[in-house]
Amino acid sequence: MSSHTTLAAHLRTLTEDQLAGLVATRRDATIEPVPKTVDKLAERLLHPSSMAAACALLALPQLQVGEAAAALGDGCTTVRLAGLLGVPEDDADLAEALRRLTALVLVWPRAGGLAAAHLSEMWPHPLELGAGAADLLVTRNMTELRKLAKLYGISATGRGKDELITALAGWLAEPENVRRLVAETPAEVRGQLDDLARQLDSLFGRPGVMFGSPGMVLPWAVERGLLVRSMWNVNEMPREVALALREDFRAPFRPRPPVLPLEPIDPAIVEREAAAAATETLAAVTAVVEAMSAGPVPLLKTGGLGVRELRRLAKASGQDEDRTRLTVELLAAGGLAEASQAGLTPSTAYDEFAGAEPADQLLDVINDWLTMPASPLAPPDPTGPSARVLYWDEEEELILTGLRALTMRTLLGVVPEGQSIDPGALAARLSWESPVLTDHSDDDLERYVTGIWREAHRLALLAHGTVTALGRALFHGGHDTARGHAETMLPRSRDSVVLQNDLTAVVTGTPSAGLLALLDGIATPESRSGAWTWRFSPASVRAALDAGYGPEDLIARLTEAAEGGRVPQTLTYLIEDVARRHGRVQVRPAGCCLCSNDETLLTEILNTRSLRALALVRLAPTVLVSAKPQADTLAALRAAGYAPSGVRADGSPVIEVPQRRRAAPPPPPQADTGEVFRMPALGDPATMARKLLGHR
Repeated sequence: MSSHTTLAAHLRTLTEDQLAGLVATRRDATIEPVPKTVDKLAERLLHPSSMAAACALLALPQLQVGEAAAALGDGCTTVRLAGLLGVPEDDADLAEALRRLTALVLVWPRAGGLAAAHLSEMWPHPLELGAGAADLLVTRNMTELRKLAKLYGISATGRGKDELITALAGWLAEPENVRRLVAETPAEVRGQLDDLARQLDSLFGRPGVMFGSPGMVLPWAVERGLLVRSMWNVNEMPREVALALREDFRAPFRPRPPVLPLEPIDPAIVEREAAAAATETLAAVTAVVEAMSAGPVPLLKTGGLGVRELRRLAKASGQDEDRTRLTVELLAAGGLAEASQAGLTPSTAYDEFAGAEPADQLLDVINDWLTMPASPLAPPDPTGPSARVLYWDEEEELILTGLRALTMRTLLGVVPEGQSIDPGALAARLSWESPVLTDHSDDDLERYVTGIWREAHRLALLAHGTVTALGRALFHGGHDTARGHAETMLPRSRDSVVLQNDLTAVVTGTPSAGLLALLDGIATPESRSGAWTWRFSPASVRAALDAGYGPEDLIARLTEAAEGGRVPQTLTYLIEDVARRHGRVQVRPAGCCLCSNDETLLTEILNTRSLRALALVRLAPTVLVSAKPQADTLAALRAAGYAPSGVRADGSPVIEVPQRRRAAPPPPPQADTGEVFRMPALGDPATMARKLLGHR
């Protein structure tokens, strides 16, 4: 029977809870259109992409057992797997690996053994062996197959080609059958067969393959099915034969993960460090956004933020370069900053973010980091492009998202509270926990793990080499529990400020959005971490008056925000003094001047009702000022029946040549960039299981 048939039969034996658990784990099985029958579900689960996704959920020993099962093929038993792996039949680690593989239906019970032939999709050459007998024998005609059946003592009567090949492959899968047959071979042939059996996969050749000529002694082995001759006079050894001849061969099996040495750490120190890191992260976000708000930060023509602009931004925000790099990536990943042709600027989403409580801000930033498509604190790749910011890669995004979750999950599982680790052995442990994911990182794994380690410390998920209470709450307790821990680390925002005689303002803690806007509008920021401080100066007060505040309004709002309502007399005097001098010189906008020696004509124009839109003002008996530009003023005067002439700034006449108008060319069609990716809809596992069992 085919793998599809036996899997469907196995799925029909599952309970509703078991089937719901299966599709909940292999979530791709619930992608719309959801399979309507068990047969369709089996077809979905056996698709190579689905099996690859399931293999990504396996640890190293589980993958090793899966590869060993692929080498043995259909009907492999626990006894044969144990022998191939070199462990006892009742080995607990082997049993655990098989439970996991069975739970994911990567293998399932079949005729006293396990179904495993379908795993050739994942391991075409398992254990660096060649193709299976069934795949090789399919090229033989029925006459040759019947000869082999007679030699093996298998009845070919009433069997079609596929059924006969299955029987022949099953006979070769028994090591004793192969060894008994090889024992009868001439010594020269036996030596060549041993060499072929131990030949591994290489860059220039497939395992168990030999190019020969009709005059060689190998035809004896071909006639007995120990080798299968294909095109171009190539002899290939079935993997069942190679395994039988490698009597001392043991497949790799590492059931024990690399050890992460633990060191004791005081939890109180960990939490103090985490609170400081969380405070610094939010302060950096505010400082970098304020620096960006002065004007768009130029981006490179080739994309991303250049190193020079990054350093300017770091200097303007008062942060170190690494902190600035991380903050810019977080702002962009969370949509709090937007890149355009003009440059990088804060988005309107930041205003909503700034109004939230610090605990909510921190959790938002952490969630953005978990899926951030870059690792800004990873050591630079010596072979890659320059260390610019906002240079995102889709493949790197998928790898980093998986690695961040894997890193936190691993640390939560192996590092208890009160213990810490050194990150040196972390990459090796992650490779054991999820080989498929880490293999995608290639040579960048160490870099990525280092970057994730550093970033998690900056975000208060890790501190002193261990998971913080916030990290444990976020990944084990859920959002509400994590928010409670974040509130203890980051007290609620402050609505009051201490105004001091030296014209400084101090907020102990994080100021609320309203208080922050007030102080930023009246004073100059000096520090945005720990105790937030501002300094009042004539220039800062003048800027507030320019923004529309009145002196009484400023003093009233500061009195309302000051602790105890205390506003120092020095600050009051400063505001009143700047207000007395403010506006003594007024600068009025003007579009152009109207000059004429005919004072009566200018008076008539000044009083013409149809020209009120020009907002004309008399500066002198022979001079009027228009608020509109020269072209608009000329057009308005002519429409009112006057005959003005235009002159340049030097008094020379303006020559007005009529312009021939042409329609603008239509915009080029927008190409479909394919950048929008719609995530597939997922069905509910429990509902799906119920419906499937109703159709079995």
